[in-house]
Order: sequence, then C-alpha cells, then structure tokens
Amino acid sequence: MKFNRNKSSNPRVKYVLGGFIVLVVLTGTLIYNLISGNKDIKEWDRYMIIGKDNIFVVYEDKLAIKIPFDIQVDKDISFRDLIKVKNYEEILNRVNGVLPEKVEKYKVIKFGEVDINVKNARNIPEVMINDRRHILTSNMESMFDDLLREKDMKNIANENIIVDILNANGRAGHARRTGEKLRKELGVKFNAANYETNGEQSYVIVNDLPKEKVEELVMSINEKYFKIKEDATIPTLANVVFVLGKEERKIFNVEVVGDSATAGIYADTLKKDGYNDVTQKKEAVKGTDTLINYNKEDYYIAYKIGKKLGIDKFVEKNDLQNKIVVVVE
Repeated sequence: MKFNRNKSSNPRVKYVLGGFIVLVVLTGTLIYNLISGNKDIKEWDRYMIIGKDNIFVVYEDKLAIKIPFDIQVDKDISFRDLIKVKNYEEILNRVNGVLPEKVEKYKVIKFGEVDINVKNARNIPEVMINDRRHILTSNMESMFDDLLREKDMKNIANENIIVDILNANGRAGHARRTGEKLRKELGVKFNAANYETNGEQSYVIVNDLPKEKVEELVMSINEKYFKIKEDATIPTLANVVFVLGKEERKIFNVEVVGDSATAGIYADTLKKDGYNDVTQKKEAVKGTDTLINYNKEDYYIAYKIGKKLGIDKFVEKNDLQNKIVVVVE
C-alpha cells in the first residue's frame, strides 16, 4: 500500500508556514533596521532622539538633556501633539528655539534602545503654569556654561560650588540651618527648600562635583545615611543636592564583625554617635585588614563611618542591601 504524502494537501499548514516565514522576515528586517539605522548615531556629535516618551538632545559625550513629551511648546501645543502628527522638523525647530546651542540631526526611535554615554544627563528645567509644564528658559545659558562648556571641576573653589538642600524631615528651618553651616564652614553657596515628600532616608544627588568635594560636604552635615540617588528628576543647576530625611527609625544596619576589643569599641562608638541599628558579630577575623564593605550607592554612608572610626580602606560589595559591614582584624 502506498501512502500519499503530498505536502500541499493541507492548506492550513501552508498558511501557518507562510505566516511564520513572513513573521521571521519582518522581525529580521526590524532588527536589521534598528542596528543599521542606529549606527549613524554613534558617528554624530550633536543630535536629537525622539523616543517612546521623551526627547533627548545630545551634545558629544558631555551633555544629554531629556525633554518629556508633555512639556508645552507654547500655551496650546505640547511636544506630544507634534509627535502625534509626526511633525518632527517642527519639533527640532522648537527644541533649537529654547536651547542655547542648536543641533541639526535627529532620529526617531520608537523600538529598541540606544546607549547615550555622556558625562552629564539632565532633565530640562521646567515650571508649572496653569497646571501645564513649560520649559524654564531663564537659567538655560548658565546650565550650558556649567555642564557643556569646558571648565576644571577638580580645582573648583568652594565659593563657586552651589548646593541645593531639600528638607524631607518636616523640621521647620532645618535645611536652611544646614546650609548656613556649610556656608560658614566651607564657604559654599546654597539654596534651601522643602522636598516634595517627607521620608526616613537621606539622599545625595551628585551632578558635576568631584567625589572629594562631596566627601567634604558630607562630613559637615549632621545626617548620616546619604544614599546616592541617580536618575533624579530634580531640575536644578546646583553641583550637588542633599535631601535630608528623618533618619529616626532603624532604616540601615551597620554590622561590626570581629571579636577583638577594638571591634567592641567601634560598635560602641557608632552607637554613641547616633547610628540607630548597630550590631556586633563576634567572630574571629584573620587574613584581612580592617576595612568597610559597602554597596556602591551607600559609599558616602561608608565614608562617614570610616572617618569616624579612622578606617580608610573600603571594598565595594553590591550584594549588600541597606547594610554596611565593618570588618575588624
């Protein structure tokens, strides 16, 4: 007996197979277009990217400015309105109308990702007018002077440093008192204001200040738990921003590891200094120096503890969560 194995006998199979082939071709074409279409961006110096929800204006490897679609172009039209009708040239013209330095090239990227590696990334300064978001143009020139045009930040004088201090602890006047202390001790300029919400955690947002300068500032502020906050949405021209939290609850654990008398002294010292969750793990420590393990976002917390205890060796361990480990030989 001979069986009929004609592949075309089942039309449903043909349609499924054909659809699969079309899908593969379309997917391959999309991936190719994403890869090949974004190659030219890497060769551009200054350009605008229109993404899924934001516009990005990039200036070499120095500065990238994010403009949300919901920002108004004028009192009646937002960037989102122009996006809907695909009026990309008008978007470019409007962006160039508010930024001190113009760009000529742009790319629309609705799918995939493009790496933007720049020294400074900022949200465009904005202000609310009649419940609508508008670009704050008054300080735009100084932002470009600070972030795009060349200057030597390593040797910046303290009197040229601007610090924003935001009160998130509900204590009236606390941010201003902290700012006055910094001005008196270090000679920096400061702006004091209330943060949008109160909370336990303190934060530091470093815009363009060298680590050594931030360390100096941290040591002059009473708060202890300054977690590094990246991708912040605070529009400011300040070099660094400090958000002062309540720090009243046990929000952060400091573990002192070691069974020596020194380990006990370190634990007691931190408790007396106001660190609110200090424990000692009494076990022998051998084959290592006295050091502090920390998560990279907790560097300034570890630094302040190190200065208090006289420890200058730090090891980054990013598996730690809201915890500093002081290892005592």
